[in-house]
Amino acid sequence: MKKIILVLLCIGIGLSSGSLFVLKQEKPPEEEGWKDGRVVVRHVGTSVSNTAAIQELIQQLPFSDALDNVSIDGSSVQMSYRVTGQERIDWTGMNTENITRDSQSFLGSRLSKLIMHHTLALFLSISDLVELEIQYSDPFTRIVFSVDRPRIEAYTPQDIDRATSSSDRFNRVVVEDYILVDSRRLVFLEKFADSLKIIPEK
Repeated sequence: MKKIILVLLCIGIGLSSGSLFVLKQEKPPEEEGWKDGRVVVRHVGTSVSNTAAIQELIQQLPFSDALDNVSIDGSSVQMSYRVTGQERIDWTGMNTENITRDSQSFLGSRLSKLIMHHTLALFLSISDLVELEIQYSDPFTRIVFSVDRPRIEAYTPQDIDRATSSSDRFNRVVVEDYILVDSRRLVFLEKFADSLKIIPEK
């Protein structure tokens, strides 16, 4: 009887462990969510005048569940993201504290990756995009990132510039070699420090 109970317990533990493993496998790590090369490459050459295609592209970019508004005016695109106080730490690396652009918490945050990813993805795919503004807000903070094409072109390394030839290349070069690398994200944020406004800022 004891052996039967022991066997049943082992089977139960095995099934529970297997279920947890499957659940973990079904939920990819956040890093994988940035690899949207298929979406970006499919929209390469899109004109900003094709508002339906621009809306479609933006809504398919990572973390569009927090997208609050998209505005297209001439050759300019403005995107707004709004999150709750509970989500703030995932987005900014901070709980209720003021955000500083040069902090390790902000550098490693989802928002710093989103700013770099969406900026590169949109300027690489939308052929005549001239100005881009990304807005973020939560109950404690408002952040605005504004940049134009001449400044982005002056920054963009050659390997990134050629990365839209295939989805695999975009994911490998732009995402893995730049966006997910802290040192390169830091260079990007420093390069465009005057384009990033944090209100209030410590």
